[in-house]
Amino acid sequence: MLPAANPKWRVLSMPRRNLLQGWCAEGVTLTGALEGVPASSHQARESEFASAGADESRAALYLHLFTGSLPQLEDTAGRQSAVDLTLHSNYGLVGIAEVTSTLDRHFQRDSGQLRRLVASVNAEYAGTGAWSLGFEYGWSMPTNTQLPGLAQRLSAELERADASTNDDEAVTLAEHVLAYRVEQGLGPRVHLASWSANVPTSADTPYLDRLSTYLAESDLIARKLAKLAAEGERLGTNSLHLYLLMASTGVDGGLLPSSPSFFTWGRFACPAPATDLWLDGGTGEIYHWSQDTGWVFHRV
Repeated sequence: MLPAANPKWRVLSMPRRNLLQGWCAEGVTLTGALEGVPASSHQARESEFASAGADESRAALYLHLFTGSLPQLEDTAGRQSAVDLTLHSNYGLVGIAEVTSTLDRHFQRDSGQLRRLVASVNAEYAGTGAWSLGFEYGWSMPTNTQLPGLAQRLSAELERADASTNDDEAVTLAEHVLAYRVEQGLGPRVHLASWSANVPTSADTPYLDRLSTYLAESDLIARKLAKLAAEGERLGTNSLHLYLLMASTGVDGGLLPSSPSFFTWGRFACPAPATDLWLDGGTGEIYHWSQDTGWVFHRV
């Protein structure tokens, strides 16, 4: 179904929580962690992960620095259902870790089609301004046959907004589709700003409640936890780490951890059997929960 043709304009509401207050505890910084790991240990890790994927290498680096345990690749060619990493001290195995991303596969599949839609809007647009489009939480990709009509409707709404909108307002062009006025550049006048980026189900729902719901309901997380349980039993360890690379876009983009204040906001329940959870969103902090200490963040 196409979005309504003549929606009312509105200003996008923002979360009311003060993110400068109520932070969780701060752990050792990246600089401090680097000083605590011998050069020979860094060299061993770099050699081990020289041909590994970017996600595993990144997780190995931060797990090494912030736990002091040396990671090794376990999920290598020929090992079916193996956990991604094992963690070692001078005395042997001390834990295992599974690495994954929260980026939604449907988002990855449809992202090219969305960009083509925005290109069609730009081709249809005959107005005088320059705009970025945001497709907020709840928006879904229409069928191919609906895209031309949607592009025409969105461009028509942008043309109406040219003469009627304050510069600092976000304009609702259609259900779950927002437009933001930007400065005119040399390229296209209509750009893609985001698709479901940082727009949670409700901005007023505490972050830890939303994170707990995601962890409890995600099929992807359930599979990773099952692997941790099986591999922990096989390898004889109870220290089970789940390392999540947090997407800034897609259906779960609203879970991007952007402030230490989020980690005292709400109630958190980590699903069994994980003993440690790591959130890495590329925001300048790594967030770590353990069953012994709760939440801490590390500046990186």
